[in-house]
Amino acid sequence: MKLLIWMVIVILVVAWIMRSKQQASQGAGQMESRSPGHQGKPEGMLPCSHCGLYIPASEAVRHASGAVYCCDEHRRQAGPGT
Repeated sequence: MKLLIWMVIVILVVAWIMRSKQQASQGAGQMESRSPGHQGKPEGMLPCSHCGLYIPASEAVRHASGAVYCCDEHRRQAGPGT
């Protein structure tokens, strides 16, 4: 009975080590796919009309007047006529 318990413990430890190695190798593969050669073109940065924070153009919140904001809260604070 004692031998059986030790065998189960050893099997669990080996399985845990193999699983952690597999996850580590998958993580390394993801890092390689993010190399600079695979990224798109640089994106333009725009300043928020309220606080001046520069944000990527794709994340900018635009007002009907054409003003650019970093978040919807700053756009609302600007008011309807701005």
